[in-house]
Amino acid sequence: MDFGFYRNFITIAEAGSLTAAARKLAVAQPALTAQAKTLEQYYGAELIRTSRRKRALELTEAGEVFFAKAKQICNAKDNLALDMLNFSKKAESTLRFGVSPAKCDFFISRYLLPFIALCPNVSYQFHSEIVELQTVHISSGSLDFAFANAPLPVPQLYSLCRRRREYFYAVYARKSSPVRNAADPLPLAELSELPVCCTYGNYPLLRKVCAKYGVTPKIRFITNTFAAALDFARRDGSVAILNLMPEEEVEGCVKLRLDNGDLRFEQTLYWLATEKLSPVARPFLEFCRERNEEDVEA
Repeated sequence: MDFGFYRNFITIAEAGSLTAAARKLAVAQPALTAQAKTLEQYYGAELIRTSRRKRALELTEAGEVFFAKAKQICNAKDNLALDMLNFSKKAESTLRFGVSPAKCDFFISRYLLPFIALCPNVSYQFHSEIVELQTVHISSGSLDFAFANAPLPVPQLYSLCRRRREYFYAVYARKSSPVRNAADPLPLAELSELPVCCTYGNYPLLRKVCAKYGVTPKIRFITNTFAAALDFARRDGSVAILNLMPEEEVEGCVKLRLDNGDLRFEQTLYWLATEKLSPVARPFLEFCRERNEEDVEA
C-alpha cells in the first residue's frame, strides 16, 4: 500500500472532513475519497462515515484503530529515514518532538522557531499526536520531548517542565452565541441543556467534574481532535468544550469560561525520567525554562 494513502488518511481524520483535508493537501476531493475507499477495500473494513451533507465525518471503531496504527507506521518510517540521515553525517544532531494537535502552532512559534534561530545546524522531527501516542513514543525512545495539554498517564515515569494552565471554555459560533456578557462564566449546569461537542482528551475530566456536581452533559459529538469538534459545533449550532488559554481566541466564535475551577489542564513539556538527555536536548530544555520565566514575569 502506498505510504501516501496512510498519510492522507491521517489528514482526513485530523481535518474532520474530506473537503478540509483536500484543501489542506491541495488535491482533488474525489481523488482523496477514492483513496479512502481503496483503504477500506484493501483492509475489508469501513473506516469513515460521512453525514448526509458529506461534509463532516466521523471515524468508525475500525477507523479509530486504523488512524492510530497509520500514525505509528508513518512515524516509524520517518524515524528510520532520519536515523539513516544521521548515520550518513548529513545532520549534526536531531531533536524529535511529539506535540498535542491543538498546540502545534503555539509550540512552533513560541519555542521551536526561536530555538532554530539559535541552533540552525540542528535537524528537527515533529509529530502532531495525542498524549497516548506521545507516551508510547517517549517510552520507545522515538521522541526526545513531548508537549501536552492534557493529563499524562502514569506521570511519575516522566520528568516535567510545566508552563501554564488552560481552562475549559464553551465555544459557540457567533451566529448561535447566546445573549450573554462574554466576561461572565457559563454555569456548569447549563451543559445538561446544551448540545455539547468535545474531544476524547478532555471528556474524562469533563465527565468526572460534571458527575461530582450532579450534572449530566448532553454529549452530541465526541472526536479525537479540536478541529473536528469545533468544525462540527460551527456547522451544527452546538457548543464545543475546549481547553484554552485565557488570551487564546477562536476565529469567528465566542468563548465563555465554565464556572468551575476543577476544569483545567496544565501545558507540560516532558521526557522520560530514566533517560539521559542528549547534548542538544539539554540546551533546548534550558531555553524552554527561560521562555517560561519570561511568561511569568510578563
